[in-house]
Amino acid sequence: MRKAKIIATVGPSSFAENVLLEMVRSGADAFRLNFAHGTYEEKLNDIKIIRSIEKKVKKYIPIIGDLQGPVIRLGVVDAFSVRKGESVKIVNKKVGNAAEKEVPIPDKDLFSMLDDDDFILIESGRIIIHVDKVADNFATGKVLLDGTIKSEKTVAIKGKDIPLPTLNEKDIKDAQFIIKSDFDYIGLSFVRDTRDVKELRDFLTDHGATDIKIISKIETKRAVDSITNIVKESDAILVARGDLAIYYDLEQIPKIQDRIVKTSRALGRPVVIATQLLESMTANPMPTRAEVVDVSNAVWEDVDALMLAGETAIGKYPVECIIWLDKIIREAEHIKRLQVEPKEETVYDNFAQGIVEMAKQIEAKIIAYTKGGNTGFRLARYRPEKPFYLFTSKERIARQLQLAWGTRAFVIDEHDPEEAFPKIIEHLKKQNELEPGDIVILTAGLSIGATDTIKIEKIRKQEIENLANKKLAKGVND
Repeated sequence: MRKAKIIATVGPSSFAENVLLEMVRSGADAFRLNFAHGTYEEKLNDIKIIRSIEKKVKKYIPIIGDLQGPVIRLGVVDAFSVRKGESVKIVNKKVGNAAEKEVPIPDKDLFSMLDDDDFILIESGRIIIHVDKVADNFATGKVLLDGTIKSEKTVAIKGKDIPLPTLNEKDIKDAQFIIKSDFDYIGLSFVRDTRDVKELRDFLTDHGATDIKIISKIETKRAVDSITNIVKESDAILVARGDLAIYYDLEQIPKIQDRIVKTSRALGRPVVIATQLLESMTANPMPTRAEVVDVSNAVWEDVDALMLAGETAIGKYPVECIIWLDKIIREAEHIKRLQVEPKEETVYDNFAQGIVEMAKQIEAKIIAYTKGGNTGFRLARYRPEKPFYLFTSKERIARQLQLAWGTRAFVIDEHDPEEAFPKIIEHLKKQNELEPGDIVILTAGLSIGATDTIKIEKIRKQEIENLANKKLAKGVND
């Protein structure tokens, strides 16, 4: 079983039900809906299709609603090509003139922070403009990379933070839609410090949505500087490597990624790697060798999930991207993983670690009943070697657990662990997940936030034979 999970972004290339279904069958574990693009009507249709596919393949699929966040975009301009060394005019207005090579920046705050010798990054650095001179309402600069200027692409000044609200008017409206539409995770873009995460957490609390988990996207220097506290405040972390290039030189990104991953792993939060994992597959049916190495390195860092963005949203080969990512991850997982020393553990973390260590020593599979999901996330934190299965009475908890490393989550209509365990074992037998001779460790969180029950059982051959006879008898009767 593949342990690292695959998250795919839904977009024009993958709207169709048959495409999304094939992506799931090829290995997609979760879907991201990006609120920087598209309409609510489109997203409602995406949700309907995903929930339908979920029932068809009998697999819980978490949906992530990704807020646009405090980001500035270019104004409107007809697309025009630029060449390295070519001069352009940066104008502080909503509409630019393509014939005059105007780059419109309508935001006054960003424009007021512009200085001579600054570098303007468009689309996270796909196009870089070196500013020559800044005047009252325009500036001039030279293009450093060939590319195409397009309307409403993200724009930033390298190394500078623009003072923007955590949740703007659009984000608030989108967050309300996410709550009403029963999403499982909400992605907070451009997190700067713990106050941003707390503001979204308070918003969810005020709207009765405390069961939606927050993924903090690390894509600013301030966030990297405050990474430990942000990880503690968040439910999961996403390393957004593209926008980190606004603040760091490219050669520094691997070091930053390593730091974020290790901090997240040490504090027991699921961590996701994103941006340009299989970028070449936006236009080509196969990845480059460098991309294969990049994905493999992420797997060896022991990340919980890898996320595709444009590859599956606007690329030509969304299904092939999933097939290749699944193949690369599986191959990489054959190699021994890096070890991260967990820290800041509670007594419940220590107990979960003890269960994983015991399972390793006696070569047991783990079966856990979890009410709020905490038991499942704790077990995943310590990376069990054998398969481990998580059961809950809530579908949303099952979906959320699917994002964590190595997890397989199921729903059972039972609130008492003691009553649930026999039913869970029978379910896994029917699914051929348990075989004669298997040793299983049963554990449960008796209250939300706790992990404090443990039992050990051995699956006997007679039990499997009895189950087979029951199935045979049922078939004859039918």
